Amino acid sequence: MTTTIAGDSRLARTEYRFSLERLEELNRSAIPLLLARLNTACPSYGKTPADVASPADLVDEINAHCGGDDNFINPSMPLQEILFRTLLLQAGQPMTLADLYEELTERRSSPVRPISVTLGGLARVLDHDVFYGFAAVPVEQTEPEEPLLPMLGAAPDDDPGLPGDVVSAVVRDLDDDDDVDLFDDDDDDEVDDPFDDDDEADTED
Repeated sequence: MTTTIAGDSRLARTEYRFSLERLEELNRSAIPLLLARLNTACPSYGKTPADVASPADLVDEINAHCGGDDNFINPSMPLQEILFRTLLLQAGQPMTLADLYEELTERRSSPVRPISVTLGGLARVLDHDVFYGFAAVPVEQTEPEEPLLPMLGAAPDDDPGLPGDVVSAVVRDLDDDDDVDLFDDDDDDEVDDPFDDDDEADTED
């Protein structure tokens, strides 16, 4: 069993449950189906479908009175029937495919009637059911979080330089001052060129 499940851990985590809603989709009447599974300890045992108000009440009776009945599930039953009764005893709670697989191959299998099924084969039995109301539990898809984009002018967390707000303030001040040119020479300041010939000195000579 361990080898089979380890081959597809994602499939093994798929959950299934018995669903009254699924029976409605299949146009199946749940009350007769459930009445046929009651034992003598159930209050509704022997009643007709007309005497039962709700199929949910029958599910509650099965959970209350059939769980301890050793004859409620036995290996001589068909595979689908064992799955159906197993899920009925879960009170609407789902079971993973791995747990159902273990229930069949470990607990319900016997030397007289061994149950041999693969994990994928068991999933196909449950998915293609049109009689018992097996339903796979939808898996919630989580949307990946979008990465946060750095703000313009913000310094990285590990940057030892100026904080982002200080850098932004300096850039803003420079943009506001149209007269500041960091790369233009000041034409008003004349600088003597030591290598330039003095024309006036040559004229006097």
